[in-house]
Amino acid sequence: MFKNIDIKYQWNKETFLLASKAMYDFDMKHSPKRFLGWMFIALTQFGVVGALKKDAFGLLIVSTFLVIYWYALRWPLRKIMLLKGFNNSSIKDKQFVMSANKDGLALDSKLITWNDLKEVISLKDGFLLYYGESFLFIPKNAFLSIDEKDRFSHLAKDNAAFYKKDY
Repeated sequence: MFKNIDIKYQWNKETFLLASKAMYDFDMKHSPKRFLGWMFIALTQFGVVGALKKDAFGLLIVSTFLVIYWYALRWPLRKIMLLKGFNNSSIKDKQFVMSANKDGLALDSKLITWNDLKEVISLKDGFLLYYGESFLFIPKNAFLSIDEKDRFSHLAKDNAAFYKKDY
């Protein structure tokens, strides 16, 4: 007999930002968009060469701003936009209580079967579960113990159509 895995967490600002950052980092790591960073570095090199050879300091300034944005401002600016959406969200500060078993995840009297999930991704900070056009993020601290988290990971690995550990 399989004992249900109880999962409980609050969808507060910290959890929301953790989920957003985890999803963003995962998507960026596995997306062609990551090549934009390389393009920004190349533009910086062209800007330096252009500034030195042709007195094209405008190119140097533009490429410098691109690099500053890419490495220093990208997440802080995104975080500001995300928090505006979170503050207007209907699930802000909602307590999520669910249980997982061999059939799927029971959440608010709804069963999300393992077949409904497109993919389950185990990350350092939690699990991303993609289904339909939505996703669920389950932080690692939502489990009662490390053993429960490991049981959930094995259950997802055995039953989900696609499971990936990414850390």
